[in-house]
Amino acid sequence: MKKSSLIVVVLLAGAVVGGVILSQTKPPASDIPGYTQNPASSMKPGTSSSPKPSVPAAIPATLSLKVPFTPQAPTGNWDQLHNEACEEAGAIMAEAYFSGDTRAELPATEVEDQITKLTNWEQSTFGYYLDTTAQETAQMIQSVYGLHATVVQNYTEAEIKQALQENEVVIIPVNGQLIGNPYYRVPGPIYHMLVVRGYTATQLITNDSGTKRGENYLYSFSTLKNAPADWDHATNTIDATSLMIVVSK
Repeated sequence: MKKSSLIVVVLLAGAVVGGVILSQTKPPASDIPGYTQNPASSMKPGTSSSPKPSVPAAIPATLSLKVPFTPQAPTGNWDQLHNEACEEAGAIMAEAYFSGDTRAELPATEVEDQITKLTNWEQSTFGYYLDTTAQETAQMIQSVYGLHATVVQNYTEAEIKQALQENEVVIIPVNGQLIGNPYYRVPGPIYHMLVVRGYTATQLITNDSGTKRGENYLYSFSTLKNAPADWDHATNTIDATSLMIVVSK
């Protein structure tokens, strides 16, 4: 073989060997600067790159939170203090629920101690305790019990149910002379607050402290909505303001 032919053969062989070596050491596509691998190319057959849509939680048709009950006069002494203690009773029931109390009804002695505690705070803070507005009641709940309390104006039935579904307790101020509770002493309290603890398909479930028969007492939404009330210190009576207090932990 001529020397020139030998050189050609050697060069060709080197090219083949070099091509093999280059092909073995070539970096994967993902390591090449500026290259982005298609995520779908590495997915298993039958899978999707999009997350599955979340399924909304079912809204219960009925709901009743286990809020302990107390009348505002737990020993049956309906003196001036206890005639006006619905705000305190509502706060006491809410606090008992969020503290994990599972008793159906709170003992009278415990309630009386709490009423004294709350009225002393009101007297010290406001200079009075017999009638407090929704905003003042919310302030009391927050300051004394460390709970969250928000006043909502012009509430709707859907807002009440939403609050209850979120494990919140609702307190509604009403004109007690307009809601037709047969167990009230006639004519009924012109200014009253009751706890809403749940609902059925057609009614709201309350703990109404205005009567010893108030545990799980049922009212229609329209009955409570059509008896709006908030205390007005300027006129020393109620005004027809639609409010609810939403209490949470």
